[in-house]
Amino acid sequence: MPKVELKDATIAYEVHGSGRPLMLLHAGWGTPVNGFELQLAGLAGRFQLLIPDRRGYGRSSRVKELSPDYHRQAAADMLTVLDHAGAETAFLWGHSDGAVVGAWMALRAPDRVRALAFEGGHLLARKDASRGRALMERVRERPETLPEEMQAALAAGHGADYWQYLLWMWTEAWRLLYQRPGDLYDGRLVEIRCPTLVIHGGQDPHTATREAEQLAAQIPGARTLLIPEGGHSLHDDPALVDRVNAAVLALFAVAETGDDQAAGSISSG
Repeated sequence: MPKVELKDATIAYEVHGSGRPLMLLHAGWGTPVNGFELQLAGLAGRFQLLIPDRRGYGRSSRVKELSPDYHRQAAADMLTVLDHAGAETAFLWGHSDGAVVGAWMALRAPDRVRALAFEGGHLLARKDASRGRALMERVRERPETLPEEMQAALAAGHGADYWQYLLWMWTEAWRLLYQRPGDLYDGRLVEIRCPTLVIHGGQDPHTATREAEQLAAQIPGARTLLIPEGGHSLHDDPALVDRVNAAVLALFAVAETGDDQAAGSISSG
């Protein structure tokens, strides 16, 4: 497995397939939960899939704390991973926290991001208390009450001696973010220039549909895929994965050809 040695961290990443680089950016749980296994079979034959573990996660080096600005730090790290992989440009598909990281990559290095699939992500730092706050508090204070299968996956992926502390750091960072006004992007989403698809489930407990729509409205030319019956993680839902994959592939076709007709499979519900 390739690893990037930074001054203060080591970033590990998987490589699958060959072709145009596509980086898959994981959520706050890391790849053990809501990973991209369902994308490997369908996309590795078309793209070179780069699947990094953010600093603090999985096979990357552990950390002692996560700053509330960890999305920005991760964006810088992921651009270095692209350098290490020899990818001058890449398509990005980020889920939840990974979507925020992908947006920051598009802001930091607009010439390197060919298209952004933004799935289950966030606009606001201060989240609606009725959506997801109780779950985040449970993860922070009582991780041992999570489903046993999830606990086993987290222990296997991050280490039995570390996964609970990792989740505490992650939820602590979000607790501090909740105290900040405004959005997670310093009001800069309007600067994103790459073709973008905002993918959102109507049953997402963390981000309301209205928030996702507001985010999409700020990104010039952004398309939306709103799935009313979908939850927070759509790419690994067996009932929805084909629809989501098709929409993302249509987005990437637009980025390659400049032809909006290629986006015919992207809809709004």
